[in-house]
Amino acid sequence: MSGRLAAVAATMVLLAALPAEARTVLTGGAFGQGLFGTAGVLAHLLGLLAVGLWAGQSGGPAVWQLPAAALTAALAAGMAARFGVRLPFAGEGLAASLVLLGALVAMGLRAPLVVAILAVAAATVFHGYGQAGPPLFWAGFAASVLLLTSAGVGLVAVLGQAASPRAVQMCGGAVALVGVLDLLGVL
Repeated sequence: MSGRLAAVAATMVLLAALPAEARTVLTGGAFGQGLFGTAGVLAHLLGLLAVGLWAGQSGGPAVWQLPAAALTAALAAGMAARFGVRLPFAGEGLAASLVLLGALVAMGLRAPLVVAILAVAAATVFHGYGQAGPPLFWAGFAASVLLLTSAGVGLVAVLGQAASPRAVQMCGGAVALVGVLDLLGVL
């Protein structure tokens, strides 16, 4: 009986420690830095949400193709930077990407899919350019990009049902405003 009780007690102690270990892995390691570092920067957070908002507004295949284009462009830009390719005016480009993506959402513009993919790719290059880290960082970064763009798509569905499509456009206007304020040096 005491051996069984000891085994149960040891199992309980190990199970109690798992959440602490998971928190350390997610926030302290390279994966956690890629995952949370992106969402922790306002410009990246808003820009990637705006990609999802525009994808949700556009509907159809854009719902998955625009986030895929954002992920591809951001990863390619990050890898290019790692190999020494320089992107002039990267800070200004990041702010301008917020203006572009926010304005597209605010206007509710429905562009042809190829044009939308190119616009998203051009804008998200600036979101991936400043990233650097080992392979686990890139896995976390990729997960963050997909989570944030998916959140934007989901927000369109929720706001469209709960409020109106106008609420989604207002979110886009807010993103564009943050981009303008960043360009002006207010943020």
